[in-house]
Amino acid sequence: MMESRACYRVDLLGPLRVRRKGHPVEPGPAKQRAVLSLLALRLGDSVPVSEVEEAVWGGVVPPSARSLVHTYVARLRQVLEPEHPPRRRVRVIASTVTGYSLRAETVETDVARFRRCVAEAEKRIGEGCREEAFHLLGQALDLWRSPTLGELRSLLHDNIEVEALGAAWVATSHSYVGLGLRLGRAAAVLDTATRLARLEPLHEAIQADYLAVLGSSGHRTVALHRYADITERLRTELGVDPGEELRAVHRALVRPAGRPPVPRPAPAVPAARRRPGCGPISGPLHWRAGDIADLAALLAKYRAVTVTGAPGCGKSAVTLRAAHQAARVFTGGVLTVDTLDLSDRRQLERRLARMLGGNGAEDPVELLRDQPTLVVLDNAEHLVDACAVVADRLLLACPDVAVLTGSRQPLGLPYERVQRLHPLPVPQPGGWPSVLSNPAVALLAERAAQARPGFRLDRRDAEVAVEICRRLDGLPLALEMAAACLATESLDGVLRKLEGPLDGLRPPVAGPESRHTSLRAMLDRSVQRLDVAERCLFQRVALLPGVFDLAAAQRFWRPHPSGPTDVRVVLAALVDKSLVMPVGTTGGRYRMLGLLRRLALETGTPGAVTSPAAELPLPLSRPLLPAGAAAVPD
Repeated sequence: MMESRACYRVDLLGPLRVRRKGHPVEPGPAKQRAVLSLLALRLGDSVPVSEVEEAVWGGVVPPSARSLVHTYVARLRQVLEPEHPPRRRVRVIASTVTGYSLRAETVETDVARFRRCVAEAEKRIGEGCREEAFHLLGQALDLWRSPTLGELRSLLHDNIEVEALGAAWVATSHSYVGLGLRLGRAAAVLDTATRLARLEPLHEAIQADYLAVLGSSGHRTVALHRYADITERLRTELGVDPGEELRAVHRALVRPAGRPPVPRPAPAVPAARRRPGCGPISGPLHWRAGDIADLAALLAKYRAVTVTGAPGCGKSAVTLRAAHQAARVFTGGVLTVDTLDLSDRRQLERRLARMLGGNGAEDPVELLRDQPTLVVLDNAEHLVDACAVVADRLLLACPDVAVLTGSRQPLGLPYERVQRLHPLPVPQPGGWPSVLSNPAVALLAERAAQARPGFRLDRRDAEVAVEICRRLDGLPLALEMAAACLATESLDGVLRKLEGPLDGLRPPVAGPESRHTSLRAMLDRSVQRLDVAERCLFQRVALLPGVFDLAAAQRFWRPHPSGPTDVRVVLAALVDKSLVMPVGTTGGRYRMLGLLRRLALETGTPGAVTSPAAELPLPLSRPLLPAGAAAVPD
């Protein structure tokens, strides 16, 4: 590959390192380093100042952030071009219309070199030159000094490009290990396979390759012990047995010895008494492993925990999986109550009493008083007040009882701990092969293979799959519905359905719950429970940009005669019901998912739900944000 002749080198794949003509340069304090890191990640692209502010300060952007960014850039220019006068220091960091750009013709980054090596390796694989591809992938991985990107993650808050870069390391390492196995170079990839297996302990394909590498490089006994460890961890943390890929590698490991090894026994843990009604457990949720672990940690510390999130984000699946894992702690059992068909508190108490062995007339508090039990209230958003009263009574009277609730809205108890589920991250187009390791794409591909046996996502279809994931906002239930449609449709066909009304996406075979018969039906349930004022604001803010501020909502709001006059009250209710999401931690900025914006526009117009006096306060052709405020693109 042709080497760059750039005078400056910025290395991000480890602690930030800057060199000027081969000599190290100190980039300055943390915020200044963060600005340079973001510009280097987006080498050659114009980065708006607003994006720099959000990346550097996260949700706590100070009023002086814009002037501080300009100051940091000026100082970086002084460090990088000390021989030039201030107004001529634009050879490295150029000013653009909206922000700044790190000039690709004068700066080289290890990230850019990594991407070039990977792209060249893919080309060589397509040409059948596997040895050259293997060498190029090795060169790409050698650029990484820290696969976890610890400093970069600490400098840039929740940055999607940093996450994508981490995913690219995983995908490239996986390709390198797999190619090494096919070429008989197991010993050469052992270190990479080991690091990868430690970073992705629940990824079965990665663990299978690691076992194969261990076995092929003369560490068969270690591989067999590792298989026992993986099996135990999958059962403990996800409640599943190893898949066929792992089992096939295990069979290959034991075959030379002529008999299977004695597996390591699972730890002796007292099993919880599984009561009738304990909810069914779905398949592996490796794309939600982090959320499940966080929820398990909350359950270990608090007795009232609620999982909230937008419609379709998979609250029930995560809640039931966490309850399944917690069963070993609650020796009195786990009671899962699906409240979907219940309409009041009395019905909820009767169902609880019957699940506890009574005839329905008893007080559940008396039946549960001395039993360490986890009570799960699922689909509780339509019965929040009743669930709150019952949970409060149980928790105050029964010291060994915990309540885990799945709801689009918290119960509102003063001691309640809330975990908000977010949609799965969606990749940017054109990131092959890291696209395959993206959670949203992985879920779509996995469910598609169930709907259409033999389905395999290839590079040609990747852009369509990414676009489907983006249009569905990374919502797991929506992705599963789209995948189910692949039983009779192509990926392009599913994408065309998403260009029409939301009701057009409906699986060929309806699921057991009627609310999941179509994408529109899945989302509609939330809107049906809004009052008039909430519905009015929901439909109005759908006309704002994807991310908007409180001032825009205030200018776009006319109170309904029967509702609150303060838009903040109604907006808080929409946030509480997971139809609008706050951006950052300081308040004042909000986001509405694209699917919910479409739903709001399909369910009516703002003028149709209010009195004639409540016409739109501004023509739609005028800016919706206050003067001087930067609109954030969708």
